[in-house]
Amino acid sequence: MKAARIPVVVHVEGLSSVEGELHRFAAPLTVDEIIKRLPLEGYVARWETAVYMITEMSRGVEKSSSKLSAGDLFYWSPGKAVGVALVEHVPRSQTIKVGSVGEGFREFMKARPGARMRIVSKIS
Repeated sequence: MKAARIPVVVHVEGLSSVEGELHRFAAPLTVDEIIKRLPLEGYVARWETAVYMITEMSRGVEKSSSKLSAGDLFYWSPGKAVGVALVEHVPRSQTIKVGSVGEGFREFMKARPGARMRIVSKIS
């Protein structure tokens, strides 16, 4: 049986790392695809409400989210982006909530565009 919660760490260059978890029950196919691709690496980009990185993942919408809470991990299918919501907001269409991170994510508000972002599994 596959674990429902998969522990991960989100690193942003020059800032503290934050522990979190992927939630397989939120979007099982999308989360499984993310797990296969770990570690995910890219460059930080910013929206007013989130930090994210562009990936090579190409998935359709599995379970679109009508709201993201601060600290939610998400996948935005049109942009192939994986990111962290910085504040509660109504996301762009076709956004899928895939997990969450701990309180330290507020540090990511200082992330500079172009910094390296990396999501790694905590499971060896």
